[in-house]
Amino acid sequence: MRAPEHGQSGESRPHSQFRVFGGLRAARDGAEVDLGPWRQQVILAMLLVAAGGVVSIESMVDCLWGENPPASAVNQIQRHVGQLRRILEPDLPARSNGRYLLPAGTGYRFLIPTEDCDLAMFRELVRRARADVASGNTTAGVRAYLTAFELGRSPAFAGLPVQTLNTAGFVAVERERIAVAVAATDAAILSGMADRALTPLLIMAEAAPLDEALQASLMRAYLATGNRAEAQRVFEQTRRRLVEELGVEPGPRLRDAYRELLATGWTPEDEQAPAKVLRPAQLPPPVAGFVRRNDVAAMLDERLADTFGETTVVITALGGMGGIGKTALAVHWAHEIADKFPDGQLYLNLRGFDPTGRVMSSDDALSTLLASLGEQDTPEQSLDVRAARYRTVLAGRRMLILLDNARDAEQVRPLLPATRGSLVIVTSRNSLVSLVAREGARYVQLDRLNEAESHEFLSNRLERARTDAEADAVRDIVTACAGLPLALAIVAARAALNPRLPLRVIATQLATPSGALDTLSTVERGDDLRTVFSWSYHNLEPDAAYVFRVLAAHPGPEISLESVASAAGIDRTNTRLRLDALVAANLLVESRPGRFSLHDFLRAYGGELLNRAGEREAVERRLVVHYLHSVHECYARYWRQPVTVLPAPGPNVWAETCQSLQEALDWYTREQPAVWPVAEVALRHGMVREAALLVLGVVPGLDRPPHAPETNVMIAQRILDAAPGIVEPVVEAELERCVAMLSPVPDAVMHMQRALSIFARIGDLAGQSNVSRNLAMRNMVQGDAACLAHAERAVELARQAGRRDLLASGLLTLSEIHLKFERTELGRRAGEEGLAIVRADRLDHLNIYYARYVAEASWKLGRLDQAIEVADWGLAEAVSESNGPLCATAAILARAAFDRGDMVRAEQASQRFEALIAGDGFHELVEMSSAEEAVGYRDMVAYVRARLNLLETPP
Repeated sequence: MRAPEHGQSGESRPHSQFRVFGGLRAARDGAEVDLGPWRQQVILAMLLVAAGGVVSIESMVDCLWGENPPASAVNQIQRHVGQLRRILEPDLPARSNGRYLLPAGTGYRFLIPTEDCDLAMFRELVRRARADVASGNTTAGVRAYLTAFELGRSPAFAGLPVQTLNTAGFVAVERERIAVAVAATDAAILSGMADRALTPLLIMAEAAPLDEALQASLMRAYLATGNRAEAQRVFEQTRRRLVEELGVEPGPRLRDAYRELLATGWTPEDEQAPAKVLRPAQLPPPVAGFVRRNDVAAMLDERLADTFGETTVVITALGGMGGIGKTALAVHWAHEIADKFPDGQLYLNLRGFDPTGRVMSSDDALSTLLASLGEQDTPEQSLDVRAARYRTVLAGRRMLILLDNARDAEQVRPLLPATRGSLVIVTSRNSLVSLVAREGARYVQLDRLNEAESHEFLSNRLERARTDAEADAVRDIVTACAGLPLALAIVAARAALNPRLPLRVIATQLATPSGALDTLSTVERGDDLRTVFSWSYHNLEPDAAYVFRVLAAHPGPEISLESVASAAGIDRTNTRLRLDALVAANLLVESRPGRFSLHDFLRAYGGELLNRAGEREAVERRLVVHYLHSVHECYARYWRQPVTVLPAPGPNVWAETCQSLQEALDWYTREQPAVWPVAEVALRHGMVREAALLVLGVVPGLDRPPHAPETNVMIAQRILDAAPGIVEPVVEAELERCVAMLSPVPDAVMHMQRALSIFARIGDLAGQSNVSRNLAMRNMVQGDAACLAHAERAVELARQAGRRDLLASGLLTLSEIHLKFERTELGRRAGEEGLAIVRADRLDHLNIYYARYVAEASWKLGRLDQAIEVADWGLAEAVSESNGPLCATAAILARAAFDRGDMVRAEQASQRFEALIAGDGFHELVEMSSAEEAVGYRDMVAYVRARLNLLETPP
């Protein structure tokens, strides 16, 4: 961001500010200046590090040239010093020292106020933090520490030559930065604020992987936030690096942190099993090459502590789809904790989803378990009597009981012990809701392996040299297998049995879902992916099986209840019941209320069933109609006139409705990944007009070029190619405009001209205004001054058309262009005219954009009250699919309020900005504007935040 045009009130001399973290930079009166060649920059950096102290010419020579300086070294330094003075104070008289860079003895010193240098502010904040903590004002101390930590989270003087940064003064600054990170983390942990320190600490720790103090602090922060698995990972990773790169074991700090980690775990007392009691050890061997899922392991370890508490019996139920690795994980964990159960381990495969259909009964299961415990079976006794005897045998014993592949809770219930000290692990494809509700089972839903775990899986099963040699193919295999351990295991088996088979061949075979199912088949029944899925599918009721097939037609990553009901042609209540049955069978995941997701392989398997039943075309046509009417329901919430009239949807189509603009934005955010493929489905079935209207409705207004994947561009182009003679001219023109906005230059210009030609032919002024505005945006992004003429044309055409909504959009574009080219007053005027329309007509989707530009223009022109009022209004009334404009407006509000002297509002706006960029906000800010502007907004808030902290406590 540029500084206000009015400059600093009451100052006639240039005012300079300096930043060292993230790279040496300087600004004069708010505008960044070029600091000259690298040696000149190093001199300035040394002076800033000295913080007003004297830096001798001798030390400058040593830093710049080492042991072999040229004869002209001193003269060169003096010239650089003079040049720095002229850069910072261009009007300085000849031979004058100025107010910054002063001679001192045999060297120089650099004098600036603390608030004008981020390194000085950093050090002052640290000084105050230490003083506050020492005096008992812990909250204020931690806050100052964390502010300093945030200010200095990037390395100082990045970009200067490495040999320079390795000299003592600069190394000391880096050590100072790391020491503050450690101190800030320690203080935050003691104050219960460890979560505040974790994000910047992660950034610093990644940049210094061998710094034991920093890594130890990261471990403690993870422990304080309850993430023991990550703390363990940090220790193991750091230890490995120390051994491999330095040849040393961890030092005291890292070892102490590791001892703290171990101290959080439960250690059972050492007990011996009773004499002469059969101690079964029935666990199957662990799976070779097993990949430890640290997040799940941490959850399971927490369950283990309950086993020896007051709980009567502890049951851990592992659920998930077929092939997700439930048994492998259960067996692996059971082996890890087996020594905690001195009376032995029982294992039983209940065959709940056996391909033969021979599910083990509870009677047979009890017979097997009693025999394993050395008890004579009495089959003539009732199930209840034998279950009671089983519980009696287990009383007072610490047993680990693994019941694998359970069908339902009723099968498991008679096999449970009744006294504390034993742990039951149950795996099932069903969610065992009844076991959770009645017996208090702890349910753990097993999800896919992540990318790193999938890579580790293949590397463990195959020779690492082979996976390293074909890294690209391994990456494609991992993507295709979508985290399903069974799929990865079959791939690994094929590759191991065919050592000369290139992994690229397997990756190619996995490239399509149907090809993947063929590739992931084996000759042995039970390991074939289709067979494994069929065990769950054939256990469904017919109605639920039909909905499972219908789900396969949905192309989106998430599926709404209404879209399933429409595609199936049934009411929502019955659809909900059938979806619940699929979730219970772990064939479907309810990722959030009313939203469902289906594994890619299950989708492919369901698609084969859908085709076999001859249901696909009817299902897909209903799905197209559902999305067409849902898109246009949301489109209407943008106060835009529909392109053309839609036919009635027909019976049992449950189009999704929106009651507000925010709901429409949320719907678009969720559904855009599905609408484009649905448009392609429509085109495949000859529904050209429906496909066109879907595409036009999914990019409301086409105000900005969306970041469209190449596949979307291709879909839009194919629809456009099929449109002539089938759709109305206005629809064809809008399609040309749509393809233009998705296409690169020069194709975009060609499509824009075609759209203009059609709109002109049919006399559509509104369409011409839209195209002109789009051209203006395109030209502005490219830095082409022609954008101004297009924007003015868009505004004039909107006035002629009498369309106030289009006039508001056009004026917004015109305001943005004026501001971009530093015509601030003109930008303010256009913005204020458009803002009046937006407020009067309740065009809420434009609120935050107008707030940003009008507030920015007002701040630059010194109209601080207006900037504050408009920014406040915009943030309160914002409706936006992106946090980008919210971030920019909050930053402007923070700076304007600070300049106005309203420290409370400046603090609130700074907090709002920090909250917005905590997730993807900064990335969205970069997408909305540019990386340079986004950094400018962030620096603006960092400056305000640091100044506010400095004002809190007198020096």
